[in-house]
Amino acid sequence: MKISYFPNFVPNNAELVYPKVLDAIKQTDTLVEGDRDSDAALIWSVLWYGKMSGNKNIWDHYRLKGKPVIVIEVGGLHRNKTWKLGINGINRDADFALDDYMPDDRLTKLGLIAQSWKHTGEYVLICGQHGYSEQWRTMPEMNTYYKKTIKDIRSISDKPIVIRSHPRFREGLHWQFDKEWFSKNNVTFNTPKHIQETYDSFDLEHMLKHSQFTVSHSSNAGIVSILNGVPSVVSEHSLAYEVGSKMTTPLAMPDRNNWMKRISYVEWFADEIDVQWRRIRAKL
Repeated sequence: MKISYFPNFVPNNAELVYPKVLDAIKQTDTLVEGDRDSDAALIWSVLWYGKMSGNKNIWDHYRLKGKPVIVIEVGGLHRNKTWKLGINGINRDADFALDDYMPDDRLTKLGLIAQSWKHTGEYVLICGQHGYSEQWRTMPEMNTYYKKTIKDIRSISDKPIVIRSHPRFREGLHWQFDKEWFSKNNVTFNTPKHIQETYDSFDLEHMLKHSQFTVSHSSNAGIVSILNGVPSVVSEHSLAYEVGSKMTTPLAMPDRNNWMKRISYVEWFADEIDVQWRRIRAKL
């Protein structure tokens, strides 16, 4: 199989894993640069923003031809230490070569431990996403999305609501919001704080300590929330969907053991990414 890669459209942190992915592919297939007529394409994420903007044309071109697109993305369990490698998307839209039941051997390797479910909290936390992501392609304009989500929350909770916009898609900067409407509905905004000495990690877990439940579309926030014992309302595109909740009471608090085994086979350290490549290669 001939697989094309596009090194001009990767972020700065790609150096941590990108060379190892390329090396893994070279062991099984022919790797070429910048070709639009290969059997498959390799791109970084499906966020059409910044250095990665050029990947959208590649994605559209290959998907229109019915050819697979292999997607690398930063992991959410150990950000910039673990990575995802899947086919035709990210999160639950991707094929990570998962079975219904996976072994438990990676739980310890990744240090996955689920905290006890929480039943109380000071507020409801809405975790936003980047509006230029392929994951947002069928979603409404951000202001409209938040207003509808808030109305849905109000059907089951009168707690204060905190909106935590994506750190790179902020209210007032990347999308315009109705400040007066949000204020009247007891809604405030939280600014994600960058954790020092990390590339791009933020303080989500601090906010989860005081959350009754969270709401997100498909971001890593849903996974982190549920691992921290905070129920999470997520969409069917989220990797947390099988243990997520609907916007109903009581909120879902299922057993998470089998789910944790499955997501442990989604994220891989750089020195073992070749294992995941061989797993998904069988699906191409």
